[in-house]
Amino acid sequence: MFLTFIFVPLLVSSIYGQGKPYEGPDDPAGDIAAKREGRMRGNRVLLYFKNTTELAYWPNFDCSKWPNDATGTGMIDGVALLIGAKVYIKNGSIPVTDPDEIRTHGNLDTLYYVQTSYRQGMDTNSAGTVEWGLYPVFGYFNENSEYPAMSNRPESWPPDGWPSRGGELKWPGEWDGRFGRGVIYADQECYFVANDAQDQEYLGIDDRVKYYPRPGVKIGDKRPDVTIQKGLPWGGIGIRVKVRGYQWNNPQSRDAIFWEYDISNISDYDLTEVAFGYWLDNGIGHRGDSCDQDDIGFFDKYEDMAYSWDIDGVGAGGLRTGILGFAFLESPGIPTDGIDNDDDGLIDEKRDNQATRIVGPYDGIADLQKFLDWYSLAEEDLKQHWDADEDQDWQDGNDVNGNGVYDEDEDPGDDVGLDGVGPGELNYYGPDEGECNHKPDFLEGYGCEPNFAFTDISESDMLGLTSFHLFEHPNPGDIPFMRHDKECWELFALPALVEFTGQVTNLIETFGSGVFPLYKGRTERISMSELHSYEELAGLMSSEHSAPALFQKKRIVQVIYESDYRFVRPPKMPTLKAIPGDGKVILTWDDVADKLTREPMLKGINDFEGYKLYKATDKYFADAEVLVDMYGNPIGKKPIFQCDLKDGKKGAAEFALINGEAFYLGNDTGIQHYFVDEDVENGRTYYYGLVAYDYGIEGLEVNIMPAENNLVIELDEEENIRYTGKNVQIVTPYQQAAGYIPPSIKMEDKTSLVGNLEVIPQILDLNSVKPNNTYKVTFSVDTVGHLRPMAQFRSKYDLLYVNNGFSVYNITEGDSLVYQETPDKFPMDNLLYDIRGEYWYFNENLTSDPFEGLQITIHSLKNTAEFDPERSGWIVGDAPIQVVPSTEESKYFPWQYEIVFTGEDSVYVSRVTSTKSIKNADNLLVDENVLLGQAFNFYVINKSFPDSNGSYEKLDLVVEDVNNSGEFELSEDNILVGHTFKFGNNIYWGGTVFVINFRDAVALNRMPKPNDVYRVDFKRPFIETDSLVFTVYPAVEMAKEKLKSSLDNIKVVPNPYIATNAMEPAVSNPFLNQRRRLMFTHIPANCTIKIFTASGVFVDEIKVDNPPDKGIVHWDMLTKEGLEIAPGIYIYHIRSGKTGEEKLGKFAVVK
Repeated sequence: MFLTFIFVPLLVSSIYGQGKPYEGPDDPAGDIAAKREGRMRGNRVLLYFKNTTELAYWPNFDCSKWPNDATGTGMIDGVALLIGAKVYIKNGSIPVTDPDEIRTHGNLDTLYYVQTSYRQGMDTNSAGTVEWGLYPVFGYFNENSEYPAMSNRPESWPPDGWPSRGGELKWPGEWDGRFGRGVIYADQECYFVANDAQDQEYLGIDDRVKYYPRPGVKIGDKRPDVTIQKGLPWGGIGIRVKVRGYQWNNPQSRDAIFWEYDISNISDYDLTEVAFGYWLDNGIGHRGDSCDQDDIGFFDKYEDMAYSWDIDGVGAGGLRTGILGFAFLESPGIPTDGIDNDDDGLIDEKRDNQATRIVGPYDGIADLQKFLDWYSLAEEDLKQHWDADEDQDWQDGNDVNGNGVYDEDEDPGDDVGLDGVGPGELNYYGPDEGECNHKPDFLEGYGCEPNFAFTDISESDMLGLTSFHLFEHPNPGDIPFMRHDKECWELFALPALVEFTGQVTNLIETFGSGVFPLYKGRTERISMSELHSYEELAGLMSSEHSAPALFQKKRIVQVIYESDYRFVRPPKMPTLKAIPGDGKVILTWDDVADKLTREPMLKGINDFEGYKLYKATDKYFADAEVLVDMYGNPIGKKPIFQCDLKDGKKGAAEFALINGEAFYLGNDTGIQHYFVDEDVENGRTYYYGLVAYDYGIEGLEVNIMPAENNLVIELDEEENIRYTGKNVQIVTPYQQAAGYIPPSIKMEDKTSLVGNLEVIPQILDLNSVKPNNTYKVTFSVDTVGHLRPMAQFRSKYDLLYVNNGFSVYNITEGDSLVYQETPDKFPMDNLLYDIRGEYWYFNENLTSDPFEGLQITIHSLKNTAEFDPERSGWIVGDAPIQVVPSTEESKYFPWQYEIVFTGEDSVYVSRVTSTKSIKNADNLLVDENVLLGQAFNFYVINKSFPDSNGSYEKLDLVVEDVNNSGEFELSEDNILVGHTFKFGNNIYWGGTVFVINFRDAVALNRMPKPNDVYRVDFKRPFIETDSLVFTVYPAVEMAKEKLKSSLDNIKVVPNPYIATNAMEPAVSNPFLNQRRRLMFTHIPANCTIKIFTASGVFVDEIKVDNPPDKGIVHWDMLTKEGLEIAPGIYIYHIRSGKTGEEKLGKFAVVK
């Protein structure tokens, strides 16, 4: 947007009377008791704010910071919203709002107002106890919360619902989003409302001229328990300010924060001359109460963006400073002056008019070419549209079957009703008012459909930025601070562009847009973005003041703004759990991101792609922040684990780069929901952050990089943790406590199972297991085929099959299903797909996702069943016979067999009556060389399937006449073992399972003896009737004998202590000291530790009351008086609180 100066001091009378009753919420007067503080930290920009509209607050530590990690520095000392107005009064208290009367009346009084909230320079009462400015309103946050309403903190939302129209409430339990019920596009949003009712300037007893914006309304009328100025008249100019802050963590937008202000005139009068603006106090490189006297800045007229930087690029603590950009975005509009203020080809468009009729493609367009250029349209894009949709971007839905509702397979477009939620959204409960009426709808105070009215930034005839000043910070309270209303008004309201030409110093920037009328009941808007980048100082100090990275980020800021603050959002945030172990940390997470992600910019499809797990030893994840762009600037974290969908989207997302770097999408590994980190040290604290990410969007005007969740750890000024996001865990692995025996698992007898794959249930999370619960594992079976394709011509045991899933049931809790894997849903590559056979099957080694604190590992097959040499061999006997499975046909009969030898020569005689289709072990037909009707002194049984009497079916035996002698010669011939089937009166060969030859046994005269048994077994999948049962047994929290033997394992780490150690948490604030730590290991969970000097002087006592399994405790190395201990030798005494067992030891502190 080009800089445009428009000054309208007096409006023509033809536009007089544009006001209307205010139809939004009937708020009480703002109250200091409603004041709440928050921090926006939804990306790399940290910004402290109050719900008074004030942003940042020097000299608070970390009132602003970029980047929000250990390398970041302060950027802003304060930002004030400026709302200025001139009010004309006659006869001491009668407002004059008629432009003709204002222009012609020669004896009017003029009152100047600048409404704001700021740390200094405010108007106050005579006692200085009450600032006369903007105060927050009750009703827009949970009064029991210390935070304003934050989108990522449901506990901060008003429990009974959000203020709507008048005294009505709406949408309890859901976010009151800019676009509707529960609609959250940003990674983090905040939302609050303030008003100027407490401003009593010009309403004092001694004031000759007074202005009552809401005559007859007093502070406390709506909320009698107001804590300040109760009973005084509603003051100020009668404005209501609705504020939203937005942050996106997408790599392209994570260095920017947006603020949007809806400013309404809720008074009884039109305000004829109004201006909106900002006061920005630069603070580049500051830290706490350090000053910033070396800043310099520049203003870019084309981008409406000021940017400033530290002259030497060095901030507090010697840290490198970035630059601060401040982009002026949305401005108020004048919808009644007959001028195309924003040069978009439309005149006097507005955002609060109702749609009444459909008009032609060219209707409402004053300058066609400007319109097409501004909205990037071709003439053929023009269409019939509703009259109030001046920019023609509202999209009707397609009710294909004409039933008056949008079904799941129909596109609702923007016709989603007043709640902003349409079919396909997770919180869609059915049609609401306005949905599927094929008309854009808007109801002030309640809701609005997308791309229309209040949700559409383009539906306003915006003035643009009309004023900018960059100047040295004045002395506190001096002109032009806000208490000097007239001078401050003239600074930001009157058209001017004044760049700074002095020396480097502490700078103030003011931005303004005006002058315009704000009619009674009407709302206008202003918005801005704070953004940051690293730049080369040489370029900044050149005549071009080049900042290429910042301007690239401004491009994305503009995209977000022009998309009505609808930008790509990352997948649903997963919930991470961390379980400390001995030398390991077990991390698990839910599947919310996989299942419930929806991307509005892709018409609601699930664009989830994968997970990344980050790990650090500091609260800012500095360990992980190792990725850099082509300029060497930090650009991201490196995960310790990543998994992604097997969907072909892998490698670098090169369609969207940031300074030459692409987002890595993964390598088609498959998804899992756990990770075990064994690269840890007991006693050291680790910080883990899990993010879900999508695959980005290619093909837009600006390609969008994949987006991932943000990691939030909120710290106070002492760097103590106040809050963490649900995808962050802080964990310290530890040795088990002395005397502790963990929970265990016992498997029930598995001998009755047909399948024999190795299934290993194991305990993953000690805190989540359910002691004394019994579980059952069943298996899904898929038939791949049969050796004999026709059922009447095959053995009933002829089956080639695989397992393609399994289920786990909690028997104790009524056989409830607690876990399942199927071809439709499985982690990682637990299931594989055979393209030729078109079937799914178990991978060779698979591990389940966690469930109820447990996990199952299955050691499976390469594909289908196969011979198992380890399970095969002599059970009784040792004769050197050879048993060779059929290379092809055995897999169709993968059962357990036993060859039983007897003393009877004819214990078994061949039964098959046909030699057709008999093959040897090499899968060659031998039907011409088969001898039938032979007698044997052994038989073969199928042990896998006993009948109802417990008996086993015998397999048939035939002889392969190897030397074609026509006689059965044990020293020469092979014996084929196989299944048969009966057809008619004949018995046919169903398939060869294995072949036996006795050549070596005959030659060595070591033939099998009677009662010898040889087993032939296969690795085979489970069948549908198999069920594996196991039970979880509880932990033994205190085993006395184990405790007694474990006390000798107690250690002090490090010993000796020298200066510091890795367990001590890092601090980023150079003004804070690192906290000391010494660790006792293998201690009882409940015990007392007393520490003495070598001479016996008592130093400190530690009372340990750990969880039953935790066997460590840290000591802060302070005496009981809170003093640091001196170097020397120390004695410790440990006494178990359960058994009284004791242990003495010593340790040294060198420095």
